[in-house]
Amino acid sequence: SFDMFFAVCAVIDFIFLVDLVLQFFIMVPKRMAVGHQMEHRQSVIVVNYLKTWFAIDFISIIPFDLLQLVPQAEQGKTMKAVKVIRLLRLLKLARVFRASRVIHRIETSASISYGRIDLLKFFVILVVITHWLANLWALTLQLVEEGDGVPRWIDAFTEQEQS
Repeated sequence: SFDMFFAVCAVIDFIFLVDLVLQFFIMVPKRMAVGHQMEHRQSVIVVNYLKTWFAIDFISIIPFDLLQLVPQAEQGKTMKAVKVIRLLRLLKLARVFRASRVIHRIETSASISYGRIDLLKFFVILVVITHWLANLWALTLQLVEEGDGVPRWIDAFTEQEQS
């Protein structure tokens, strides 16, 4: 069904599509004998992009959310399809690794001290790692069923609410 999450994913896919097109026109740094120089020849930029990030970018803009709307005949196929779609969505995270290049460009053009930049990077990494650990902690609830007799961390909260 169409919901807010689906709309947000569609907007993100559109932004990724625009980014994919723009990458064919953005100059890339070229290593020189002394330092770097920005490459402005269109053919070199296109070949460089096709050899590096194009495949990941192209796969990441495929709207896998639309595949969930296709009705499946069997429940087992539906579950497998959902798992595959979730796995393919992870490819969008690969684009985050490219963000370091954008951050480097901002660092060189902005007059921000290295101390402030390092502090900002520290807090961003801290938030990301905290998010990942919270997700892993919540995942432990999925690994053990409630009726298995194995104590889970959420059971302590349930007992406190009941008393």
